[in-house]
Amino acid sequence: MFSLFKKKDSIPITDYIFMTSAAKWAALAQLQKEDNSVYFIGWFNDSLDIGRSIFRQQNLDDSRLLSAKECNSTNMQDHIIIFVEHYPLRNVETALFERLHLKKVKIYAALDEPLFLRFGGEKIVQLMQKMGMKETEMVQNNLISQAIRNAQEKMEKNLVIEQNADSQQ
Repeated sequence: MFSLFKKKDSIPITDYIFMTSAAKWAALAQLQKEDNSVYFIGWFNDSLDIGRSIFRQQNLDDSRLLSAKECNSTNMQDHIIIFVEHYPLRNVETALFERLHLKKVKIYAALDEPLFLRFGGEKIVQLMQKMGMKETEMVQNNLISQAIRNAQEKMEKNLVIEQNADSQQ
């Protein structure tokens, strides 16, 4: 009847999930080829280094790959923003989305990334392969997105102290 006690998800997040990081980066490179105005934001230096290397190999502009630490609402206004990975803690992600005044968020991720491996990503890959999906195919499903949020919240509950990291690992 009333939604007083429902948890409000203030910013809608759409997850684009690939079986492998290689397939994810190939899709991101294709997006860069199609629209040079897109900004790609990563949380970890290692991920950004991989992206820069892939973009350079394909003669693409890697200056559109930014660290989440560099982003603020003034330099992101009126641009298409795509996140190249999830941050393990949901509250940190949400705080940046709100600071950037985003109305909706697109996140590209791969099931072979540490966040997914920690919570059974390899089982989803096996299921996708049994269904005949190709590595380059993307999955967008609310159940997977909700599982990601649950995993992030579970990690937040178990966190004693947050430390800066250069990689998802």
